[in-house]
Amino acid sequence: MTEFAKFRSGMEEGASLQSSTLKLLRAISERARSSGRQVIVLSTEGVRVAQAHKGFLLCDYTVINGVLDENGNWHPGAIATLIDNIGTFATFSFVPVFNVSVDFSISFFSTAKVQEEVEVEAKVVGNQGKLTCVAVQVRKKDNGELIASSKQWMAATNLIASLGTSKL
Repeated sequence: MTEFAKFRSGMEEGASLQSSTLKLLRAISERARSSGRQVIVLSTEGVRVAQAHKGFLLCDYTVINGVLDENGNWHPGAIATLIDNIGTFATFSFVPVFNVSVDFSISFFSTAKVQEEVEVEAKVVGNQGKLTCVAVQVRKKDNGELIASSKQWMAATNLIASLGTSKL
């Protein structure tokens, strides 16, 4: 059973969305670790789910050494990976099928340093049949300063969620 299928069955069995999301994050991180996808591991490890309900996730994350650029700032690629993952989970809580990104835009406003705490808020803001739009904001937890803001359109697909290697 895939991680997304387990997440969906946990929701159907009445497990809290917060608990199910945390389990899904851990499962994806472990699967990424075993397949050598370190960026995914580092960008999701340590994420704490603060609030979760249908179409909404609020998560906390502490920036770690492994996601820094050469200047000691949180790397934009690691920020984008975290945004993509949290946005995907928010979308999945709204439309429980595997979704793929078809349009993903991010604006970067500032950055964070190692051990800074940030919060990531993802909200489903639109749904048009097989397309779902999620807005994600990343802010410093101590002062609310905006680090990044994104909008992501995702399309429902019949594909099975997998972190395996590409066949391309």
